Amino acid sequence: MTNLPAQKRSQRSWLIYLTFLVAVGPLSTDLYLPALPALPAMTMALSASVTEVQTTLSIFMIGFAGSQLIAGPLSDRFGRKPIIISGLLLYLAASVVCWMAPNIQILIAGRFVQALGACAGPVLGRAIVRDLYEPEDSLRILAAMGTAMAMAPALAPIIGGWLLQVFGWRSGFAAMVVFGVLLSATTLFTLSETNAFRGQTPLNPLGILKNFSLLLKNRAFRGYSGVMALTFGGLFCFVSGSSFVVIDVLHVAPANFGYAFACMVAGLASGSAVVGRLSRIYRAAEIIGIGIAITLTATLLMTVLAWCGVETLWAVLAPTAVFALGTGIMMPTCMASSIGPFPRLAGSASSLAGFAQGVLGASSGWIVGALHDGTTRGLATTMLSFAVVAALIYVTQIRRTYA
Repeated sequence: MTNLPAQKRSQRSWLIYLTFLVAVGPLSTDLYLPALPALPAMTMALSASVTEVQTTLSIFMIGFAGSQLIAGPLSDRFGRKPIIISGLLLYLAASVVCWMAPNIQILIAGRFVQALGACAGPVLGRAIVRDLYEPEDSLRILAAMGTAMAMAPALAPIIGGWLLQVFGWRSGFAAMVVFGVLLSATTLFTLSETNAFRGQTPLNPLGILKNFSLLLKNRAFRGYSGVMALTFGGLFCFVSGSSFVVIDVLHVAPANFGYAFACMVAGLASGSAVVGRLSRIYRAAEIIGIGIAITLTATLLMTVLAWCGVETLWAVLAPTAVFALGTGIMMPTCMASSIGPFPRLAGSASSLAGFAQGVLGASSGWIVGALHDGTTRGLATTMLSFAVVAALIYVTQIRRTYA
């Protein structure tokens, strides 16, 4: 531990708070996923098309990705706490707008603003980990956070499905309002400032670009953040396309969609649970190699089954769970390895890595939507493509230098 606040607050307390803080993003997408497959109530109430409803997810990812480039540098300059509080208050206000939206245009705009505030949680949560812990300890903390945070995408679609069934599609946004109130209050009254280097980084655009350039010139940052972004993109293929495939193609009831979604989360949690032990045996580059092998195997199997016409629930969910296992192994390892060398620029490093994740996540949603042909082939092929490119970056940027 490197900062005084960590000495005053237990590691378990930090872990619980940071897990909820980082979970703002997943909750904001997963909580209303069961409402996305063109439910008549939603489309009729807002006079919206299926494409417009899907845009509420994609626009969130765009706003979430772009705003990270601002939140990280701001926190390096002014500190983590004021930026987190500002972001959460913006998120809370936008959640109210989404809840009350009278038409699809207002909902789309609200989702975009909601994303601008939501990004502060994940970006600065990861930066706080680097503020408090050395790189070797950061991996174990991020892995533990990943295990705990896996409950968010496991529970959110289940809760969202039941809220949808009982109270209608707006209830998911009402739940986000409640979450925003609780997290804002907790942050305001309990969070201590952790950035020991605040005020030492430039805030002008040229200074920010210079810091981003410094990060991108670093081979480790490029390799680890690139693999992380592509792996996240592959996972988000399932997040964005699963509701259409599982509900429309495989005919699972919306209220039960969350249980199918939980298979992916189980893989994520399992991967995050074992990565701490792997870190005691293998180096970071070797751990990522294990994850790459797992994701490639899983997506190749899924694609073969899809193109052979095997369209069953387990032909999709089993390979996805294995893919998520590999992702759970790689994500905390890549994040700790990409941010670790830059303690003074932890916010900027976290924001740039998160931006790459968001861009790939939004792109994957559009690709899956464009390739969706009423079968499972589009989803499987897109996930395989992301896994292959991630493997190429691993071989060229990480393995040759660090393995």
